[in-house]
Amino acid sequence: MNANRYAKFFVVGFLLIALVAAFRFALLWRVQYAYMDDEFPWWMQQKDYVRAKGDVPEVIFLGDSRMKAAAIPGEICGNAYNLAVGGGTTIEMYYSLRRYLKSHPKPEMVIMAFAAVHYIDEGCFTSRDLYFHFLPLWEQLEAQYVGYRQKGWRKVQWFRAKIIDTLKYDLLFPQKYSAACINSGFRRGEFNRAQYQQNAANKGHQYFGRAESTPDCNGDAGMNFIPDGRGDFYLRKIISLCKERGIPLFIEQLPVNEASYQHFSETDFYPKYRSYLSNLSGETGIPVEYEVPCYPPECFGDASHVNWRGAERFSAEIKAKYGL
Repeated sequence: MNANRYAKFFVVGFLLIALVAAFRFALLWRVQYAYMDDEFPWWMQQKDYVRAKGDVPEVIFLGDSRMKAAAIPGEICGNAYNLAVGGGTTIEMYYSLRRYLKSHPKPEMVIMAFAAVHYIDEGCFTSRDLYFHFLPLWEQLEAQYVGYRQKGWRKVQWFRAKIIDTLKYDLLFPQKYSAACINSGFRRGEFNRAQYQQNAANKGHQYFGRAESTPDCNGDAGMNFIPDGRGDFYLRKIISLCKERGIPLFIEQLPVNEASYQHFSETDFYPKYRSYLSNLSGETGIPVEYEVPCYPPECFGDASHVNWRGAERFSAEIKAKYGL
């Protein structure tokens, strides 16, 4: 085989691989609702909402799944909207708020709350942000770079385990999505689109656990409170952004059940947590609620999330506290 034939063989092979890759990429993008899990439509609805044009100043809620379940916008006030996402941390909330401000009027106020555990880990950054393509690539890479600077990752670790992995998700590598495609049989589309519509109708509110009562301890139990460097960095970015725009920001606490509250009362977890928040409030001047509400077991649908009773109680308390 002469040089010309080698060259033609190489070009043809490259084009075939490129066409297959392009077809796979286009196919997976167009049918994501058909194979993604059931939190995907909730994240996508939030992503679409913060980008959509708005014309009414709102009371917005930022946080994780516990906030998403606890704050019922319709029970709080007519202009409330819940932008929390399951497994979310200050990373997602900073970029969501920044993008929200590009297409919406300045919020009337921002009320933010996370489970204490989401101040000490990165939540679901890989399994949600990267997997769902919630953030555009440049923001994903920026967040990874912040992790490198804040967490002291070694350069080799940062590049191999973080940057390369981020690109694999962004390029829809089969190793990242083939299992979901196979397991779903591409049959989740109708359900996921219905979930999207329900989330939009509920103004971002969704329940997670739906049991009538849950006495078990939540996921914070047994952990040591050591603030995550990247989470703290983005928390302060949210505070700075609100101050720059003149937006009232309030940091709230989400309820835990009696078993969880009892467990934390016997450890130094909450004293460390309160100390962290106290220092944050003193340094930034942001109002912070330090007391974690304790609700009875019948207010919880699972160990971490309130059910309808707990959500109605929390929403009524927030409505009264802020005069909404």
